[in-house]
Amino acid sequence: MSTANELTANWLGALTVGLGDLLDHSLRKESGLDPAAVAAVLTVRARPGQSVSDLAGALALTHSGCVRVVGRLVDSGLLVRGPGPDGRTRGLRLTEAGEDAGRRMLRARRQALEGVVGRLSSEEAGSLERALRALLPHLPGDRASARRICRLCEHDVCRGDDCVVSVAADD
Repeated sequence: MSTANELTANWLGALTVGLGDLLDHSLRKESGLDPAAVAAVLTVRARPGQSVSDLAGALALTHSGCVRVVGRLVDSGLLVRGPGPDGRTRGLRLTEAGEDAGRRMLRARRQALEGVVGRLSSEEAGSLERALRALLPHLPGDRASARRICRLCEHDVCRGDDCVVSVAADD
């Protein structure tokens, strides 16, 4: 017989996998891109001008792996390389087509997640929000970890003090 915490942890793991699969399917269907490319588009959308090295860190990719993802996105017309913020590095920005793709991906993400949360009563949704507000700050260790956690987030909805992940991250 398992304890309540063991059962809750197991269910949380199942929910995590299920939501990950749901998002992967929804974002692939909307964009036609692989998960690394989806994450790259959404990460550059949130932080335009970042370098390939910064993007690689946010996506947990090797530098060479990230260069390949960026190359595919440049070739597909979603991303451009330009001057970076420090003048020494190249910065990444979305093209108009990339911005449009990013908006569509975020809309698909929101719809998929709202389809799950929408099945909850108001009371259950409030309990979930309180639980997430309590759990999420325990995930990031540093700013790079927070960026990885939030790489698919809708940053227009959750920014600054509203982002419990970012607030909890060590600088």
